[in-house]
Amino acid sequence: MADLIGALSAMEGRPPSVVHQDLTLTGLDVQYIRTMPRTPSGTIPVQDGVLAVTSARDLLMAAACDTVAEEHRLVQPRRKPQRAKDFVDSARFGPSAPGSYVFTVQVPLPEPSSAGSLFEDVPELDVAPEPFARQVSRRMYEAVTAAHTAAERATVADDSAPFSEAVEQGISADLCEALAGIGGQDSRNPQTGPGNRQGHGFSLAFAWSPRWPVPYESSLTEFSQRLVSVLREGAQDLRRQEPDRGVTIVGRPTKLKRVANFGPGEVTVEGRLMKENGDLVGQQRQIHLHLTEEDYDRATDAHRSRRDLKIEGDLTRRGNYHELTNLTDFDVL
Repeated sequence: MADLIGALSAMEGRPPSVVHQDLTLTGLDVQYIRTMPRTPSGTIPVQDGVLAVTSARDLLMAAACDTVAEEHRLVQPRRKPQRAKDFVDSARFGPSAPGSYVFTVQVPLPEPSSAGSLFEDVPELDVAPEPFARQVSRRMYEAVTAAHTAAERATVADDSAPFSEAVEQGISADLCEALAGIGGQDSRNPQTGPGNRQGHGFSLAFAWSPRWPVPYESSLTEFSQRLVSVLREGAQDLRRQEPDRGVTIVGRPTKLKRVANFGPGEVTVEGRLMKENGDLVGQQRQIHLHLTEEDYDRATDAHRSRRDLKIEGDLTRRGNYHELTNLTDFDVL
């Protein structure tokens, strides 16, 4: 057994003790979070350690929320789904491993069902449904990999667009904040001391339980100190792009444009926000709308008669203008 562990250690480039630990944790998906603070090996500043632990929890929550959600979101809702909270409650921190300072996060997987299957005579079809815990582990792996790629692209382009372009892969402001927190930068409180503002590099490795088909080869994703800063900036930009949902706008159409004399078109409204009591608040702002043919014709009539529109939808900032999408109400006043 010692020779076997030694051979696996040499092949995978990991310490024998870590390989042995994996062999004893067959019912768990395990994430190894190796932080690299500027302290003696095996230690971490207390504040950075607290932030790394809470950020590891937030990373689990971000992946669980994205797994539960029916749609990918730039920012996860404040009210977390109960299934996501139950999953995070089931996860646990394991013993530290040799290295600069290594946290291990253990995700328990259920035992495969021993009940018979309709396809038990056809091995390639005899696969039980993937448990939710494995779905979250897999989503986290995909999102962390996508965040690393987005951070590298954003560094080269000096633009945070790669983060919003990868939202479909599980990236969210919450996930990027969690990764930045593991690297010692608190995106939600950038004033938390000079050490946290500077940050440090870290790496994240995944080990998969053999109870279920292994979705990916175990690999190491490394985030340099520079990429940690880019993650923080990406999270802040994603939060700025998150739409205000269920907003009501009242204003007058100023520009109308469509390709032909019929069909849908684009309208620009100069308007203000309406509160629940009917008061208009805030400054006048240019708001772009994409309307159906019927609503576009109504907006055209309102433009000719100098009447206001009342529209409800999700308001998003796009550079120097705003866009209202997912319209739920459209009236001419």
